[in-house]
Amino acid sequence: MHIPSIAIWEGCDPTVSAAIMRFQDRWRPSSGDKHSVRLIEELVDPAVSAYTAVLPQRYLNYVPGIATGAGFGKIVQLVGLDATARQQRRLLMAFTSTEDRRSAMDERFVATLESLIGLVGACVRKRPTKAKVRDTRLNRRRVEGFCRCCGALAELPAFSEGSDSPKADDPEDKLRLIPRGAGSDSRLRFPRG
Repeated sequence: MHIPSIAIWEGCDPTVSAAIMRFQDRWRPSSGDKHSVRLIEELVDPAVSAYTAVLPQRYLNYVPGIATGAGFGKIVQLVGLDATARQQRRLLMAFTSTEDRRSAMDERFVATLESLIGLVGACVRKRPTKAKVRDTRLNRRRVEGFCRCCGALAELPAFSEGSDSPKADDPEDKLRLIPRGAGSDSRLRFPRG
């Protein structure tokens, strides 16, 4: 199975980028969430702690767990990979919206947070080597993601995770996937406009 690549932003703190590269080297296709969280705590947490130790206080509110004294890895362990990625994205958006002009320290901070978001996002996207997708033969290795507009889980990943919502009560109003061989018309159906 292909391991998702972790993008390290140009300008990222060198300590954090080196930790992310070590994480990438030790990450395996069979790594589950527990193994990924353990690697984050072991390799990335010390680098994030060292980086945030030299930051002024105003930056610390934008890194999950640092202001409260918990490490980045501890927050990932407590709330999960998915929630951490969403939370970090919101905090970064709040930081960038409050700054009129960015200093070199601000640019490094943004690049470092984007790299951490990429790390957690890669952990979310990575799937086990063998996985059955409900009762169909969907390609489980396809990159799964979120809607760019609203941030909600896209329909295909939601379906593959087992969600039946929204229910397709009215076939004319919903886009549905119909497995091949199920009925005479095995194409995608689009809503009429």
